[in-house]
Order: sequence, then C-alpha cells, then structure tokens
Amino acid sequence: MKTLQLEFYKIKRRKVWLTMFVLLSVQLLWGLWAFHDPRDWELQCGWMSLLYHLSLLDGIMIPTMMAVLASRLADIEHKGNTYKQLETLRSAGSLYHAKAACGCIIIMLIFAAQFAFFIMLGYYLGYEGHPDIKYYLLSYVLKVASNLSLFLLQLALSMLFANQMVPLTVGLGGSMAALLLMFVTTHSLLPWGGNLSASLVRSEWDEATRISTYFYRTFSAAETASVICIFVWIAVFYTLGRILFARREV
Repeated sequence: MKTLQLEFYKIKRRKVWLTMFVLLSVQLLWGLWAFHDPRDWELQCGWMSLLYHLSLLDGIMIPTMMAVLASRLADIEHKGNTYKQLETLRSAGSLYHAKAACGCIIIMLIFAAQFAFFIMLGYYLGYEGHPDIKYYLLSYVLKVASNLSLFLLQLALSMLFANQMVPLTVGLGGSMAALLLMFVTTHSLLPWGGNLSASLVRSEWDEATRISTYFYRTFSAAETASVICIFVWIAVFYTLGRILFARREV
C-alpha cells in the first residue's frame, strides 16, 4: 500500500488526471453532438443505443488512451533514471505491481465517470424508462477488464523501452486495428478487439425505414471464448510484463 501511495504521489504533477480528462472530454463532446436531437424511435431504445455506441467509441479511442496513461506512469522513471535507485529499496516486482494497481484504479474511475455522464445525458434527453442496471453493471465490468488488458500491455512496453514512441506507436496501431475489426467481425481474440467482444448490444440497420434496431446480444460459443480471452490477456500481460521488467538491465 505504501508503494501504491508513492505512485500516486509521483504522478501528482504529471498531469495524468488532466490528460485523461481531456481524452474523456472528447468522448463527452461527441456524445452531446451525436445524441442532441433524438427522434421518437431513438428515445424508445436510447439506453441500449448508448451502450452500443460507447463500445464503438471506446474501441477506437481507448487503445491510444491506455498507451498515454501507461507512458505517463512509466516515463517519470525513465526521465529521472530512477529505476536502479528504486530497485535498491524494493523489488522490481513490487514496483511493477504498484504501477499496475495505480493504472487499474485510474481506469476504474475513468469509466465510472464515463458511465455516469452518459446516464445523465440519457435522462436529460428524455430516454424512455431507465437503464437496465444488470446490463450496465456487466458492461462496466467487461469494459474495465478489456481496457485493463490493453493498459498492462502498454505498461510493459513503457517500462521496458525508454523511448516512449515505441509503446505510443503500438497504441495508435491498436486503435487502427480496433477500427478495422469493427468492419469485419463482431468479436476478436486480439487484445485490441476486447471492447468489440465485450459489447452487450448489437444493431441492425433497416435501409428501407432508415431505422436502427438495438437488441441485447446472445453470445455464441466463439463469442464467449473471446470474452474469456480478455481475462486471459490480463493474466498473460501482467505476468509476462512483471517477469521481463524484473530481468531487464537497469
């Protein structure tokens, strides 16, 4: 806990929260623009529509967002050349665990704020009924898990490479991969397809009426496997990152 507290103290002036706020604000502004004038049929299925569009938006933006977060947490040590000093006071595994836990807490808060805003937006727009708590809570858990796996991948790269352009390039490439996956499949075993695989809502577009129908998804065996794979990636990236960081030359 002391090591974790020190991680939050170290990022106090790194503008991590401001960076995350700016990136999240882009999503919020998009939501205000995209949903500002709903039609009658959109008011009827608005709560499902929110979950559907959040998954699409997160799939495109979050890989880059996680790369930035991981870079901010790790780059402070590279710039100060403090890894060797820190490892004389605590184990490399303890340091890695603290940074991973710090990032996880930030991710949980980011998506809690995101969900809170879009739920308030739904009530403001007058969506019929109330959000289905069961699906919204499940969506939150899966969203945190899928993006935690991306964060752990980016954290490992950010702590291993002093040049932060390497992990940031991977993050940008992940965003492009996620965008491509949206056009070709409804699920993916790749870590960048986690937001797509974890989406609980699907949409069908009727070209004749120009109306989208939203419905809660029934997972096939392959789609269930892709969701399970999210948690497998978390274990793999955390374990592999911790081992590689412990063995690196400092």
